[in-house]
Amino acid sequence: MRRPPLGTVAVVALLAAGTAFGANVHREAPKSTSARQVEVVGATAVCPDLRQAKDLLATRVSVGAGLLPEGRVSAGGAISAHRVTEKGTSVAIPVTKAGEVAVNLGTGTTKDGLAVSATGDLAAGLEVEQVTRGEGGVNRGLAGLRCEAPKPDVWFEGGSTMIGNESTLVLANVDDTPTTINVTVFSSKKAFTPSEAQGLVVRPHTRLEVPLDQWVPDQDLLALHIQSTRGRIAAGLRHSIKTVTATEGVDWVPQTQPPATRVVVPGFAEGPGLRVLYVTNPGVDDTTVSVQVTTQDGQFVPNGDDAVDVPAGTTVAVSLSGIAFDKQAGTALAATVTSAGAPVIAGGLAKDYTSPSPVREIAYTAGALPLSGPALVTDVVINRPTESTLILTAPEGAAEVTVTPVPVLGQTGAKPKGPVTIKIPAGRTAVLKLSTFFKPGADAQLAVEVRPRAGSGPVYAARYLRERGAHGPLTTLLVLEGPAQLVSRPVVVSDPQVGTP
Repeated sequence: MRRPPLGTVAVVALLAAGTAFGANVHREAPKSTSARQVEVVGATAVCPDLRQAKDLLATRVSVGAGLLPEGRVSAGGAISAHRVTEKGTSVAIPVTKAGEVAVNLGTGTTKDGLAVSATGDLAAGLEVEQVTRGEGGVNRGLAGLRCEAPKPDVWFEGGSTMIGNESTLVLANVDDTPTTINVTVFSSKKAFTPSEAQGLVVRPHTRLEVPLDQWVPDQDLLALHIQSTRGRIAAGLRHSIKTVTATEGVDWVPQTQPPATRVVVPGFAEGPGLRVLYVTNPGVDDTTVSVQVTTQDGQFVPNGDDAVDVPAGTTVAVSLSGIAFDKQAGTALAATVTSAGAPVIAGGLAKDYTSPSPVREIAYTAGALPLSGPALVTDVVINRPTESTLILTAPEGAAEVTVTPVPVLGQTGAKPKGPVTIKIPAGRTAVLKLSTFFKPGADAQLAVEVRPRAGSGPVYAARYLRERGAHGPLTTLLVLEGPAQLVSRPVVVSDPQVGTP
């Protein structure tokens, strides 16, 4: 059988064992055991969209398995992948043990997605990323995506359907049964429930691409809520800004955390251009939020950002440009949004340009959780004029992480230096240029593990990828996430009339 080309991915954790349930019909209180942690032994990841165009556009996929936690005994495992629309024609991924990364996959796949499955040790630390690079015309830019798990509930913060903007929702169903979803769209004006987006069916092993201007034309500051009424969905949102002759930026909008009264948005890189925080109130009651920034020099609430009104069903924008770009004191930062009332979602946009050049590029970040364990970054390019930078923030207490190079299969040449420990004072942001793992002038591809040390305070992390050169700035952001190496097994209830499970 011909081996099919590879494509993109999204990650789903499976329990190590099934759970038994019994109907409690006896008057006596049922006996139960407490919930416990079990090891993840299976995972599936789906990247909904790969795009290729000869000499114009190329998408690369990287797949890795993080190092095992101390005390876990290796049980082996494997990773395989298949196109979303081609179930049954899987191919092995050359990652065969924890602590390995394979890069430059998926280059033969276009207008399709990829489902990647891992078992055993490789499932516990599975990480998949995709980056699309275009050098010219309407495709110019970097668009990166951490491939996520198919889910029944997804939130996005970003996008626009105003003139010159193109926002496309990509939906993929990798299961054997249909998925039915409802989509709610929020904007700077109000919330929308388009009739076409209610009861939308995605057939098994298929993809849909929906231009959002078909649902909500001429709307700015978009946010999306995708809810499944049957099945689960792998979703991506791509946003590009165009002029008559070229793009002014393209990126994937990352999935953001569900509504909460406190949201941390990491990864605002220092540099010229715009840095904007977006906050959406999906509830039915108005709220007021405060915005605190955590910079390399300190933590504070900017003037006027202590009470920002966010009407029900709308999105507001808060500029952070003056903090991120200052000729004397520009700084990378994270933003913490605290709502006085209704839960909110949040995300951010970095728009890079240097006046008077008309060439521009965008990169999105999103609301995140602190690292729950070692996070793997599988796509780190060290190739001047490209720089990969880690942005680490400790908004609550002092944090400490170890950044360790991870072998990339098939890479030869310069060897990276050993692990680096980064101490982040409480209420500070720190940056680490990953090119410092090599001697100046090296040309390499690298992967790194970012591991919080024992006793560390909460730390939020993002990778900023920026290429300088004749094509103008090419940028993308990736919010780091710790792997689901352990999951909670629900309580098991014993009912005497049914028997012991």
